[in-house]
Amino acid sequence: MDYFINLINFCGEINLKDESAMFFVDEGLISVERRGNEFYIDGETAGTLKLISEIKNELGANDEGVSVILNLRERIMDYQEKLKTIFEAIDKSKSIDELLFVISNSEAFLNDVIKKTAGNRK
Repeated sequence: MDYFINLINFCGEINLKDESAMFFVDEGLISVERRGNEFYIDGETAGTLKLISEIKNELGANDEGVSVILNLRERIMDYQEKLKTIFEAIDKSKSIDELLFVISNSEAFLNDVIKKTAGNRK
């Protein structure tokens, strides 16, 4: 974390209840750094909290609904990255074998292979 913002003060600025912020900490969707009795966030977490506040205020979603929305958003972004990789590989590849090699070795798909391998070890 490069710089820190007091979580409680920031929540007040973006119209988000402290309890909601702590819900997302417990869910693992945001991370905080604890210093004594106070919590601090970095810029990336501040952006996520702004998005949470917008979803809650504009859509009227509760914390659980926002959690579902954020998880779906992450999955959509992952699929978009995979599609982008596939289309780039199609443009560059000269054969099916080369296409399959490029796709199977792309970072977007390697994460899936790692997750599946780790899941099989359990």
